[in-house]
Formats: sequence, C-alpha cells, structure tokens
Amino acid sequence: MKELKLDKKRIKSSLTNAKKTADKDISKADSKIKKSTSLRLEKKTLKALKIIAIEKETSLQSLIEAMIETYLEEHKSTLK
Repeated sequence: MKELKLDKKRIKSSLTNAKKTADKDISKADSKIKKSTSLRLEKKTLKALKIIAIEKETSLQSLIEAMIETYLEEHKSTLK
C-alpha cells in the first residue's frame, strides 16, 4: 500500500511538471501568433518600400515588421 501512495505522488508530480511545461510552450506559441492589420500609404511610399524589400531580398511584410520592431526598441523607455 505504501508503494502505491509513492507511485501516486510520483504520477501527480510528473503531471504537474508536464502541465507547467505545456503552459510555457503555449505561452511561447501565443507570443508568436501574428495578427493582421492594414494601413494606407501614399503610392510613392509603398513603391519605395517595395523596392527596398526587393533589394534586400525580403518581403514587404518582413521589412515593415523589422522597421516597427526597431522603432519600438528605440522607444522602449517611453512606452512604459
């Protein structure tokens, strides 16, 4: 009977650890989920961004996202 209690404790501990790991994995996955948005740009601005994206061999999406991330990093202290 004592062995059975020890096994129950080990199982419960394993389940608790597995849940913690799963929660961390879900949190990481949630932070990578992207949301859609749209914006309107002047024709010349959009064209210039497309040219830059082509020159850098990247997508317009990646280019704009990188620019926004850089801006946010530079203004981190004022966003709090």
